[in-house]
Amino acid sequence: MRTILLALACLASLASSSENGGNGDKQPGEPCTEDEECVPGSICFNEFCVGDGVLRVSLGFDVDSDFDLHLLTPNAVEIYFGNPIADGGELDVDQCISGCGVGSHVENIVFGETAPIGQYMVWVENFDGRGTGPFSILVESDNAVTFDGSLPQTAGAASEAFLFDF
Repeated sequence: MRTILLALACLASLASSSENGGNGDKQPGEPCTEDEECVPGSICFNEFCVGDGVLRVSLGFDVDSDFDLHLLTPNAVEIYFGNPIADGGELDVDQCISGCGVGSHVENIVFGETAPIGQYMVWVENFDGRGTGPFSILVESDNAVTFDGSLPQTAGAASEAFLFDF
């Protein structure tokens, strides 16, 4: 019976820590292998800590190119590297601005406590055209939605726009 109670306590602790992110000391943008390594309010996504909140839009890619995440909110406000904080959301991780090598890379937009209600549009641009390859966008809120695509080795090339509701 004591073993069962200890197991239940451990499960409750894990659930609580994953709801609030990790309890570690790694900031968004730093490498990680599990949520617990990241500071509270962030999680481990694609081997990097990223902010987590009521709405999170995360880009994962593994090519040596500056793939940029763009998000248009229901209020027609664009969040991206040129406007990283707007409408309650923040681009908290922006990788591969200069050469970054082949391997896991991320960009992340997070809405901590509130986000505008309505339809969002998200897309990816190959800013510098250094490389070509696939990407994946994960939208996390009450449910999860994934969009996949690929960008050519062309500076300024943009993916199709993906729509989701929050």
